[in-house]
Amino acid sequence: MIGKLRTYLKEGFTYYGLEITGAEEALAYAFLELKKSKNQLLIVNKVKLNHLNELPGRLNKKNPLFVCINTPNILTKKLESESNGSAEAMVNQAFPNIDLNNIYYEIIQQGTTPIVILSKKSPVDRILKELRELNLQVSRFSLGVSALESIVPFLEDGTLHASNYLIGVDNGVLTSISVHASKENLLYTISGLELSSSYLLPFSQILRKLNQKSGVSNFTEVNTKLEQGFKNFRVFTQVLKYALLFFIVLLLGNFLTYNHYHGKVGQLNDLLAATSSQKDELTLLDESVKRKQERVETLSASSNSKATYYLDLFAQRIPSSILLNEIKYQPLAKPVREKKPIMLEEGVLLVSGISKDVDAFSFWIEELEKQEWVNSVETLDYNYVGKTTSNFLIEIGIHANR
Repeated sequence: MIGKLRTYLKEGFTYYGLEITGAEEALAYAFLELKKSKNQLLIVNKVKLNHLNELPGRLNKKNPLFVCINTPNILTKKLESESNGSAEAMVNQAFPNIDLNNIYYEIIQQGTTPIVILSKKSPVDRILKELRELNLQVSRFSLGVSALESIVPFLEDGTLHASNYLIGVDNGVLTSISVHASKENLLYTISGLELSSSYLLPFSQILRKLNQKSGVSNFTEVNTKLEQGFKNFRVFTQVLKYALLFFIVLLLGNFLTYNHYHGKVGQLNDLLAATSSQKDELTLLDESVKRKQERVETLSASSNSKATYYLDLFAQRIPSSILLNEIKYQPLAKPVREKKPIMLEEGVLLVSGISKDVDAFSFWIEELEKQEWVNSVETLDYNYVGKTTSNFLIEIGIHANR
């Protein structure tokens, strides 16, 4: 799993192969797209292009591009005798007096006689530069038909048509190679995939990469830099993409979490405001209950006296000529006010009414003063409303505890 993830980050599972062939003034391009799925290669797309600037729209720059340069600048020669020397010695043997500083070479070393393929650096560098200017990330390039060595083991013995070459295959080895311009498209089956001769080189270059094989050449360092540059580009773009996705998800999560808890805080604030309001109401109710309780206690305390008994005695001695309007026992000394104690005139009885006989009223007052439970009798008001009728208000002081 980790290996697949590492491969995906570095190169992905889609691969592009491009063969550049033909004369320099009329180059042709064979483009092949493969996808690796469940350890199998699937052909996604294959097309021939007339201009290189048609290529960027057909590929994703985050997938590797392998280029086969097979132009007339490429020279190919099979050595006639065995050679076990160095690569430079093989090149000099095939092309005497060549300046190795100005060329790229690649050697196919199958069997006993190697095949040397070379080109001047300038045409190859020009093609690579043109690809860079199109913002295409080349991962590796090869010269001529050198990449074919990766598919030869899968071919039947006989002759193989690849691009503008005719190649002899015997027992899984390249035995001969010659220039052979052919417009005929022959079909070949390689590990279950059917490919025409036009796309053999792009396929071979991709297969060479997947098999982790590379030919003997003097541009290995160039290919290493190209491959490393592509991997850095892909890792950067992939990591950037997932980093942006991660931060978007993180910010979205934070936003949703903030909204959730902000809503909760709003609800709690509303609940707190409602609770505070209820608390204030309860406080007011508690104070009201306390005031009423004080009144009840005051009245209860006074009810324990003999006031009821004295009021009964008072009622028994009221003359028939006197009509009572109101009797107030322990009337308020001051009007009731908020947050103020209730003040009562203790031991006081206020009586108001109508008298129809002045003499009877005077006699009634005298009799009240003689009662043992009466402390004092005072006439507060006496107004005539007729010849024989008057309104009165008297205050009787009583001995509540006797």
